[in-house]
Amino acid sequence: MNIWYYRDDSCGDGGEPEVVTTQEALDRILDYIQDHPQPHPPVLTVRDRPRLMDGRYPDHEVKIDANRHAGIGAILCSGPADFAPDADVSGEGGDSWMSLAPTVHPRTSAPALYMDKATRTKFPDNAVVPLELWRAALHELLETGKRPTCVQWQETDVF
Repeated sequence: MNIWYYRDDSCGDGGEPEVVTTQEALDRILDYIQDHPQPHPPVLTVRDRPRLMDGRYPDHEVKIDANRHAGIGAILCSGPADFAPDADVSGEGGDSWMSLAPTVHPRTSAPALYMDKATRTKFPDNAVVPLELWRAALHELLETGKRPTCVQWQETDVF
């Protein structure tokens, strides 16, 4: 898995992604992301998926945001139909999905989570999941290379 995020050597700022191949390495980066404010949501891609435009761009993208102190996280996935393990892959095109909270509780004191900080696009309350589920979904993404099944999803037109 490739992960672009902001750190001292500017990985997320147009630099090379960090390559992650183990759950331990993923946990180390997820901990770093939660402990260091990110100016933009980190982006994850699966290394062995198809690439577009002469191999310059992945055919999918996963954006994440989380807050350790509030115990919450959210995920935005976009990609072709075969990125979703339960999708009908007979159709063309792709989709975007965001995590779906098991139970929606209005966040009166929890901080906002962002799909895109440049445009101030927030994840809606019904996309926020417990941090343990957020982390489990990212572990599953690393393991399977597909949109995780341990999280419920809702379609979105934001990507």
